[in-house]
Amino acid sequence: MPMKHKLIILALCAVALLALCVPALAADTGYTGPVDPETGNPEGETGQQDAGSRTALSATMYYDWNTHDFAFPIPDTLGEVHSNAADGMVLTTPVYLTLSGDVPVEVYRNGAAYTGDRGRIDAVGTYSVSASVGTQSRRLLSFTLVGSSTNALHSFLAPDGFFVREAARDGNPIYADRFSLSMETEGSYAVEYECSATDIVYKLETTIDRTPPALQFEGSADRQGRIRSALKFSGLQNGDGIYLTRFGEQVQPIFNGDGTGEVHDPGNYTMTVFDSAGNTVDYQFIILQYYNLQSWVFFLLVAAVLAAVVAYIIVKRRRLKVA
Repeated sequence: MPMKHKLIILALCAVALLALCVPALAADTGYTGPVDPETGNPEGETGQQDAGSRTALSATMYYDWNTHDFAFPIPDTLGEVHSNAADGMVLTTPVYLTLSGDVPVEVYRNGAAYTGDRGRIDAVGTYSVSASVGTQSRRLLSFTLVGSSTNALHSFLAPDGFFVREAARDGNPIYADRFSLSMETEGSYAVEYECSATDIVYKLETTIDRTPPALQFEGSADRQGRIRSALKFSGLQNGDGIYLTRFGEQVQPIFNGDGTGEVHDPGNYTMTVFDSAGNTVDYQFIILQYYNLQSWVFFLLVAAVLAAVVAYIIVKRRRLKVA
């Protein structure tokens, strides 16, 4: 048989064999719908998503496609911690922690033991989570929780395994390198960052506010901050608060509900005014003994009563003498 005919027969056999194998391979996938022309995966999947599986983001952190959160296995145990926060994340929304297994897990906020609800952590601060394995403490993750406005951030650092996609301040695009972004300038920031292993995009939106609150005071004070009257203040904004002490003991000023208030009692005071971003400013003053209208009215009433008593006694004695 000529060589040309042999090649044609071999080609036909190869095509027939491929036709037999392709249906079998397709049947093994369990998927008969449309596929992504770029990845060959079922449409809508990233190539990393596989129901019932996990994607390793680092040696100690996984993304769980079943629970759609981050899993942190506890070394040398069968326990693990799940959270909606990845290691190193900055969030403005509440964070939850769930534990499987009976390994003791400690949570710290700003370096102090956190004893609140681990199922909903919403107090701003820097958190770390560790597990006690034998005599060792194993760090599992850390995250930072900020409010809608904050002075705590000076830069944004993408967590390990993530990269910055884009960033804007006050609605205008700003420069960001692949893994970090300066946030020194005040303004409203929007940062999009993506997980390299899962292709999931996350977003941080917060306002950087470094301006402390400012109050206006009414009252004549000398150079030592001494006042012979009640101290009236104004200028409180929504989200502002006051921590006031008198002789070192906490007391409450009088709030009028319109951003104004008063302090009446004599004493040595320290007033700390804070805003929702965490900015604070301190004021110190001394209210000396003074007499207001109420005091004068009280003294006049006392004097009137005393005068009436004296007059009664005098009249009584005169009557006794006449008798």
